[in-house]
Amino acid sequence: MTDGPSSSRAPGFRAPSVPGLSEFSLLARGGYATVYRAVQDSVGREVAVKVENHRLDNDRDRRRFFREARASGRLSSHPHVVDLFDVGVTGEGHPYLIMELCDGSYLDRMNNAQLTAVEARDLGIRIADALVYAHECGVLHRDIKPANLLHSYFNSAVLADFGLAVLAEARDTAVTVEVMTPAYASPEMFRHSRPTPAVDIYALCATLYAVMQGRPPRWGEAGNPGLLTLMDLFSQPIPDLPGVPSPLLDVLRSGMDNEPTHRPSAQQLRDTLIALRLPGDDDAKPDAGRTVLGYGKARVRARGTAPAPRATSDGTPTGGGNSLRRLLWPFR
Repeated sequence: MTDGPSSSRAPGFRAPSVPGLSEFSLLARGGYATVYRAVQDSVGREVAVKVENHRLDNDRDRRRFFREARASGRLSSHPHVVDLFDVGVTGEGHPYLIMELCDGSYLDRMNNAQLTAVEARDLGIRIADALVYAHECGVLHRDIKPANLLHSYFNSAVLADFGLAVLAEARDTAVTVEVMTPAYASPEMFRHSRPTPAVDIYALCATLYAVMQGRPPRWGEAGNPGLLTLMDLFSQPIPDLPGVPSPLLDVLRSGMDNEPTHRPSAQQLRDTLIALRLPGDDDAKPDAGRTVLGYGKARVRARGTAPAPRATSDGTPTGGGNSLRRLLWPFR
């Protein structure tokens, strides 16, 4: 993967043909997509543009792309889900998504300084709440990992890249296995089992463990293991982490149980993390990091309706409406 930014004036740079955008610069390039920074001319704001490297050569690919875009659009009213502004196909036939721009990912964060237990718990509360909403909408994420958890000045946690998300009634196991991230994938994903919400719970708990350790659960410092070695890792216990209280580790181990039916639901995980008190909690101040919207079946909003921002006890908004967020649709 090549990181930017690279100016549109750099030798060899070729901006994608996306109507209404200008001032392109390269943010990152991966095996599945290229991400650009650009300016949306109509409103003068900076955006992130994810352009998939492949072309939509057949009707199946086209249906899949727009299905994923609709799934993402349904979820963008949640304050901890990345916003989707528009989608389309370039003149060269590459699908693109125009997203809000963010400051960085938790992959960058954990590579520089691991999160404390309190930070990881509060991150888990926010993302679990987003999963409650997604699962109630019939959408699975299927690729939760540190690179897909983003942060900005106004929002400390947002779940991005529903590129694998499909409506529950149209799940495609082959697609999931093709592009999943092995380090955060649950055992049943390797068995080509039909995905359930439990795959997202496993991945989120593995991600929370990773941001405190600096690498995925059970993985050594040598790098990526082969597939056979990776399968053997599922039989190994998940070790303690220095400085991380055992109650938090017990919650994460429950979420990474090899048996999907033994894992908590997104709502159960969120509520357990909310109730979990850890050394370092400040009882004297409102804990904005643990304020959530509490999505459930009764709280799922109509498509296109934005939630109102929550407030602390002194009336200060927290959790942010979508107008305050600058988020990035990440790359692989």
